[in-house]
Amino acid sequence: MWKKSYFSTNAPKLCNRKTYLIFVLFLSFLSTTANAQESRLAEAPIMIDDKPITTKYIMREGHLLVPALFLKHTGAFVDWDEQYRSVVFRNRGTMFALPVGKKYSDDYVRGTWKRHSLPIETVEFNGEPFVPIVNVARKLGMDVRYDAALARTFITTNIDIQSNLIERGNMTEKLVALTFDDGPESRYTPQILDILKEKGAPATFFVMGKQIRQFPEEMKRIVNEGHGIANHTWNHPDLRRVWSQTVKEEIQSTQAEMAKVVGKQPDLFRPPFGAYSKSDIAVFNELGMRNIMWSVDTLDWSGLSGDEIVAIVNRDISPGGIILQHNFQAEARLLDGTVEALPQIIDDLRQKGYKFVTLQTLLSD
Repeated sequence: MWKKSYFSTNAPKLCNRKTYLIFVLFLSFLSTTANAQESRLAEAPIMIDDKPITTKYIMREGHLLVPALFLKHTGAFVDWDEQYRSVVFRNRGTMFALPVGKKYSDDYVRGTWKRHSLPIETVEFNGEPFVPIVNVARKLGMDVRYDAALARTFITTNIDIQSNLIERGNMTEKLVALTFDDGPESRYTPQILDILKEKGAPATFFVMGKQIRQFPEEMKRIVNEGHGIANHTWNHPDLRRVWSQTVKEEIQSTQAEMAKVVGKQPDLFRPPFGAYSKSDIAVFNELGMRNIMWSVDTLDWSGLSGDEIVAIVNRDISPGGIILQHNFQAEARLLDGTVEALPQIIDDLRQKGYKFVTLQTLLSD
């Protein structure tokens, strides 16, 4: 079922009756118990490495079930095997699968799959698999406890993943990077490029794979005019809500399309919406991608006017700043303010002593 071999020497650990009773009382206190027939599920926060993360949940026979993808917040890889209709979990040397509708797990141990019983089955709600979080977390080598005084469930993941988050560059010099997300396309990208060329200001474009394929000439122009390029996935999904393998494919397919069209594969990546899980960070690291955020959010996507965008930039800019803007196609023309503001942003910041550079230059140190 899976090409790469993983193994675990730990058998599943089942919660005792007292632990489950506590979970029942806790969730009953928060909300009316939900079940798979309800159209709207209840929600509750679960502490992961002391950080509260709210999730939907289902109670079944005294067991707490959460969306399988929620476990990505722990740092474990979470995938879907369509052939066996199973959720597959991986963490270091441990790998196991939970088939939907079954009260067992298939554990990959020393090159073979071995079946182990579980006290509750994995269920499907509105096409989404829900898994017993206590059993899954413990099988992944995590610690789970319930604090009655705080009315909170705590999971200590025991997974250390190195973050490579970057929100700004070197603050000792007055350098600034303009960045544009979601292109290329044919309405705003040419206008932005015209302004940048006229002003002699380089920028960096976080491009989407499907947009490169649809607008290869605009992509070539970005590179030919000396601007930086970076990866922004193929389809712009919320990475927290897609399987780990999908995250990897979103990045790799866009890298391949950039290489095909302009012969470059940058190591800069920005997740759509700036959203990602702990597991996604592990994927970024595996692929050698630096996770680029921003220090100035212009909120231009919301249809702000040019004057409003300029005011935000002048208020929030500082040395080493990374300015977030967009260049997507929109019939509502929400980015007219971006084009209107750009010349003024460049003029204002230059008057303040700033120099415009690509992200590659800003982060070269």
